[in-house]
Parts: sequence; structure tokens; C-alpha cells
Amino acid sequence: MDVGTATLLLVGMLAILSIIGVPIGLALAAAGSLYIYISVSALPVAAGIMFSALDKTPVLAIPFFILAAEILSRGGAIKRLVTSVDTLIGHLPGGLAVVAVISTIIFSAMCGSSIATVAAIGVVVLPELIERGYPRRFSLGLVAMSGGLGILIPPSIPLIIYGLVSNQSIGKLFQAGILPGLTFGLLLCLYVIIRTWNLPETLRSKATLKERYNAVLGAVDVLLLPIIVLGSIYGGVFTPTEASAVAMVYALVITAPHYHKQGIKNFVHVVARGCVTSAAILLVLAGAAVFGYAMTDSGIPQSLVAWISANELSVLGFLICVNILLICLGMFLEVISALLITLPIFLPLINILGINPIHFAIIMIINMEIAAVTPPIGLNLFTLSAIGRVSVSEVFRGTLPFLVLAIGMLIFVTFVPELSLFLIG
Repeated sequence: MDVGTATLLLVGMLAILSIIGVPIGLALAAAGSLYIYISVSALPVAAGIMFSALDKTPVLAIPFFILAAEILSRGGAIKRLVTSVDTLIGHLPGGLAVVAVISTIIFSAMCGSSIATVAAIGVVVLPELIERGYPRRFSLGLVAMSGGLGILIPPSIPLIIYGLVSNQSIGKLFQAGILPGLTFGLLLCLYVIIRTWNLPETLRSKATLKERYNAVLGAVDVLLLPIIVLGSIYGGVFTPTEASAVAMVYALVITAPHYHKQGIKNFVHVVARGCVTSAAILLVLAGAAVFGYAMTDSGIPQSLVAWISANELSVLGFLICVNILLICLGMFLEVISALLITLPIFLPLINILGINPIHFAIIMIINMEIAAVTPPIGLNLFTLSAIGRVSVSEVFRGTLPFLVLAIGMLIFVTFVPELSLFLIG
């Protein structure tokens, strides 16, 4: 089968199945399997590829981190976290808005999911922001955009998936995300302080020393979790997979009193939600492995390499094209689907062009952050729409100023790879 026919078959089949509503994991698997059946006449090969994609120890980190996020977000831990940060800095200009960003950063270091971060922080912080006088659109946009830090600051589920597909060290990918994540968080904090400086109605009275002490003491167990997870990984105590299991057990321990009061039925519901989310991600990962095999076997990446060589496309020109493509794809695909569809194409190209795959991972993740707040499929928009009981378009209008910051951050990381690679050495 020639490259043109293979491209038409794979892309066309994937597009048709997606349009008619087939889940993206099944659509990827079906498109890849059809190509394998036509070209190799051995359909069982696809089943072997799917099994091999999931038969890896690092894959276990995905359900563990997702379960930890679900347990924490519904176990009262996030409320204690936000309250403790609020008592410390909530009285300053832009205080509660900065609290939202800082709480997001801390929670991101526990869960690795953008949607989980937006949902957990949004439920607690969004009503409080609006009640204290922050503009509704501003509040919606802030939570939607800062929630994107959930996939940049480690542990990040998309970075785990990138490491699995590209055979890169997940620990190094986590290290690469720290400085860009903190830098973007700092930009968000500076913007909200400037934006709300002349809004005296948003200021709260300064908490007493006793109130601060009690609030921080009540959240010490939550604040310790990022230190345990990241410290154990970078200290060589645990692998990322082992750290994810520790995070889940620790989350269960510190929220046990809450679930004891709520009853076993509520806890089972929380675990079930985590299992369903994990299963959906793993299905996409398995389907993408079949699709990636078909893409590689068809010669599509090799043809793109030849085209780049013939046209003498520079590294910078390639990265600009990648950014534009990913932003466009992100308008129609959720984060993990876009990542897994494009990686089989991009990986051979970045090897030819000499682009550091870890730096490239951070570029892709920031693109996915932007995609999460870009209609029509921006999942952060839909999540905030449900929490705030407003239209998706209203949330998107609120994110526009923050979207400008995110695009600026993307340009900076693209042109300055040292920001991603500094901690790796």
C-alpha cells in the first residue's frame, strides 16, 4: 500500500468514526486494525500491540494518581488546603485569586490531571471568588487556565504517557516540567495582582495569628503529600509508579475520617469514578499504540522526514508548525487523544532534526494546556461551565486574557529550551 492510500485510509477512517461518535480509543484501534488487516492480513497482531502497550509497570501510575486525585478532591482535603493558604495571603491585593493559583500548583503536584484540578479547585474557590467581589468572567477564566497547570507540574499523566510512548525517563520529564510550571504560575499570580489591584471590595480582613496557625495545622497532612511524592521520586526512594501508589494510600489515610462520616457508599462511588476515568485513558493508550504502529508501518513519518529534508525546514520553522498544528488539533481533541495521535508522527522527525525529546514534551504539554481552554472541545471550559452554571462561551470569554499569557509562555519555552532542561543538567 502506497503512502497516499495509507494516509487516506488511516486519517479518513479515524475522522469518520470520530464524527459518528465512536469513543476515540476505539476509533484509533479500529483505524489501525483495518490498515493492519489490509496490509498484513493478520488481525491478531493488533491485539498483541494493545496488550504490549499496557503491559508496562509505569502504566500503573495513571490509575493510582487518578484515584488519589478523586479521593482528595471529594474527601475534604482541598477545602482545608485552600483555607490554609487563604488565611496566610487572602488579605493582600488579589489575595484570593493568588490563593487559587497557589492551591492549583499544590494540588497539581498531587494528581497530574488538568480536569481533576479544575474540578477540585473550582468547586471550592469559584463560589468564594464571586462572593468576595471578583468579576465572574475573571474568576471563571482564572480557574480554567490555572487548572492547566495540572498537566505541566509533576506528576503529570500526559508526561507519563509521553514517556511510555517515547521511551524517555519519566523522572526527567517530571523535572523538566517544574520550572515552566512554576514560571507560568508566577505569571498568573502577577497578572491577577495587577488586574485586581484597584478592587478594594475583594480584600478580606487579615486573619489572626491563631486562625493562621489552626488553618495551617489543619492542612499539614495535605501539604506534605507533594513533598512526599516529588521528594521520593527525585531522592531516588521510589520510582514514579511506586510514588503514585504511595500517593493513593496516603490520600486514603488523610481523608479516612471524612469518608467514615459519609459512609462506605460514597467512598465506593468515588473509587468507581476513578476507575472509569482510568479505564478510558488506558483504552485510548492501547488504541493509540495500534494506530501508531500502522502510521509507522505505512511510511507516513518517513515521507514527512524526506519532505522536511528536501525543503530544508529549520528546527524553529518545524516547531512553529508543530505549535500551530497542535493548537488546531486541540480545538477538536482532548489532551491525551491529541498527544497519542501526533506522537508517532513527531518522534521520528524530532530525532532527525536533533530536537531534545524532553524539551519537545514540554512544548506539547503547554499546547495541550491551551487546548484545554479552547473551544469547541476544551474540557476545562465544560467543567467550569458545569460548576459555575454558566454557558461555555461565558467561560471562554473569561479565559481570553489568560490565553494570551499561555501563548506567550509557549513562545518563550519554544525559543528558550534551557527553561525546560535546566534541572536535568
